[in-house]
Amino acid sequence: MNFGEEAILNLFRKPFTDKYPFGKKKVLDRFRGWIVYHPKKCIGCKLCEKNCPIGAVKFHKKGKIDFDMGLCMLCGQCGDVCPTQAITYSTEFENAKPKKKFTAKTG
Repeated sequence: MNFGEEAILNLFRKPFTDKYPFGKKKVLDRFRGWIVYHPKKCIGCKLCEKNCPIGAVKFHKKGKIDFDMGLCMLCGQCGDVCPTQAITYSTEFENAKPKKKFTAKTG
């Protein structure tokens, strides 16, 4: 099949690509988007800071944690070790922001 025949056949086929900007994609159950921090659930155990492999979590006091999203590799360690589920993840995947210093969302 030459280029011309294939081009004509493609005029009548359904598009292969998604309609992403106009329709939201469904994310998988285990997808990790933005970190969502629930300060009222925090008990101050500091396990999130101790288990972060690259030091992106800084614990200041109970209910006050800083997440450096420029360092964070979204490994999930901080949320997995949290006994009260004070750290969870959103399903948002459009993470582009104009600033270099990102902050986690507060739930």
